[in-house]
Amino acid sequence: MPDLRQENKVLLVPTIRNILLGFLDILYPRHCFACDSSLHEEENAHICENCLEIVKQAEAKRCSKCGLTLGPGMIPSEEGCYECKSRNLWFEKSFFVSDNEGPVRALIHQFKYKKHICLAMPLGSLLTNLIDQKTICEIDFVVPVPLHWKKKQERGFNQSELMAKKVCKNLSMPISLNNLHRINNTLSQTQLSYLLRQKNVKNAFMVKNPDLFSQKNILLIDDILTTGMTASECAKSLKNAGANKIFFIALARSKR
Repeated sequence: MPDLRQENKVLLVPTIRNILLGFLDILYPRHCFACDSSLHEEENAHICENCLEIVKQAEAKRCSKCGLTLGPGMIPSEEGCYECKSRNLWFEKSFFVSDNEGPVRALIHQFKYKKHICLAMPLGSLLTNLIDQKTICEIDFVVPVPLHWKKKQERGFNQSELMAKKVCKNLSMPISLNNLHRINNTLSQTQLSYLLRQKNVKNAFMVKNPDLFSQKNILLIDDILTTGMTASECAKSLKNAGANKIFFIALARSKR
């Protein structure tokens, strides 16, 4: 005989949860962090279905190395496109959710500057979905691009670290949080030219314990790649410490 009391208890749990969520929606209405539309009728807690669909449609044919969107007739190459070949990037392969525009740009702004750290979970999931199974099998460590301790103290968190933790949880991968260390409190790269960006991050990173990364494949995580100088300098430090392959993943790739 089935235990009806146990079955009723199982059915009651989601009912109570739905009632509580409905009550919270009245007190604190949920809105999409990208477009501000109401999430009252949606299951998603942070991003509406429409914005998620826009993000999905934003998938583009990209250079497998630097992530630049390739135009008509341009063929992807493992050696990189005409743009990144001249930049001597130190990572082998990159993955991006979209260009730095639309919902992804809005979500990064809400996460990074408005300090809505609850977005680490859905944004980390977007990153997780990018990585192909072959690459997953090759990765030994996940490493977020580090902030200088002063900048992390000012912001209160490292957005790349929060997303990296979510990716590691989703994929059951080990994470290294402090071995790649930012030794220079560099200027923000946002308003700098390509040459100044390159100079700004030169020798800004150091690996504390090279033995940990020796002959390991590393997945480096950040929020945005613009010229690739910061990510490349991180990858250079990892390679100099003895790391094997460096893969890079970010939410957004700025256009040329």
